Amino acid sequence: MNHQTPALAFIVLSLAIPALHTQVAIPPPSNPPAPGGIILQIHANSVLVPVVVRDSRGHAVGNLKQEDFKVFDQGKRRTIVGFTLQQSDKPADPQPAVPSPTPDPAKSAADPAPQPATSAKRFVVFLFDDRHLGPGDLEQVKKAGIRMLDKPLADNDRAVVLSFHGVNSGVAHDREPLLAAISKLKSQQTNQRDHSQCPDIDYYTADQILNKHSKTEWDVAYEQAANCSHKSYGAGPPGGTGYVEQLVRTAANQALIAGDQDVRETLTYLRDVVHTMAKLPGQRTLVLVSPGFYAGTDEALAIQSTVLNVAAASNVTISVLDARGLGGSNVGANSSGSVSVFANATGQPVQSQLESSRENETLMSELADGTGGTFFRHSNDLEAGLETLATGPEFLYLLEFSLQDVKSNGSYHQLKVEVAGSGLSVKSRSGYFAPMPPGKN
Repeated sequence: MNHQTPALAFIVLSLAIPALHTQVAIPPPSNPPAPGGIILQIHANSVLVPVVVRDSRGHAVGNLKQEDFKVFDQGKRRTIVGFTLQQSDKPADPQPAVPSPTPDPAKSAADPAPQPATSAKRFVVFLFDDRHLGPGDLEQVKKAGIRMLDKPLADNDRAVVLSFHGVNSGVAHDREPLLAAISKLKSQQTNQRDHSQCPDIDYYTADQILNKHSKTEWDVAYEQAANCSHKSYGAGPPGGTGYVEQLVRTAANQALIAGDQDVRETLTYLRDVVHTMAKLPGQRTLVLVSPGFYAGTDEALAIQSTVLNVAAASNVTISVLDARGLGGSNVGANSSGSVSVFANATGQPVQSQLESSRENETLMSELADGTGGTFFRHSNDLEAGLETLATGPEFLYLLEFSLQDVKSNGSYHQLKVEVAGSGLSVKSRSGYFAPMPPGKN
């Protein structure tokens, strides 16, 4: 089923001099995207993999060379054909000694030499998720942002405050326009569903019923529909069993359509912000402040992969603050409710909320890990989280490998990056989508 929605416009940055006066504006929506929602296709013959390496104390490591890394695509080792080290302009931690591995005979002599680390002006974009944050959580985030801005930005830093629903401070060094933008943030919760619908089905459950064909989720929804329709019609729902089934399918279809549109617009806007940040000089960090959102469908995973591709190509690091705080991912005691005997017996509603919450965290973690960023979660110190994420990684390696022998079938490929040296941990993107065949984009 194809659903055309207004395209989310690119942020247009007019880089004036001095940078303090740079203006950022969001133009009106342009033409609608093609069916399927993905309006940007990366035609490339290589994959970029941002990597952050830390030692056992959690300090970023910046003295590794190209031969220290191995990249595996679906378990097959790929030759690294591009290698860059980016360094932030903040003081770096003392670097531990990393033993040099034995030279790899499979390494091509034609591989380019590593480029030296560079230090440049930093731009930080704070993107507040007013699509999904509730009023209470958003107010806590706003207070944390205001407290964070009590400390002046470094001389070489510039910041932008954005939201999905149009708040835009413009690029600034002074705190006043940033504070003014934060004060305008309002919870709009685009994906808020109608809880009075019979039955009440959320996006995650709809995906489980219609796409994943979960019998347990169907049985729970069916009993809910039977109960709520009896209450509505007294003597019983018109049409009996077939009518109840239709109620479930209708509610699930509506939830799936609304959810698909929400995640499509959310990730597309995120992608457009990342793409536009490529116009900014120096180090670029995007801080997404969000409670997370469900993105478990194939289309959502494809757009997410595109976001990672664009971020790598644009040298943008995405870090994520889980705005729900310490207990945000917990399911309350009343979550199971008394919706039906079968639901209470199986505990499926609680299990579904837990799984949905884990999916939310997986999305945020993959956006951070896949771009060399940090996922700050399970903490009520949101101010510290914002400050930590705004600094970005001290060292970021950008690895590149060729897609020359990868089949153009649109399939998902799992990636794994290994690094030589003991006690080192690696964060990198977990996979990518192969190019689509010609004419199938």
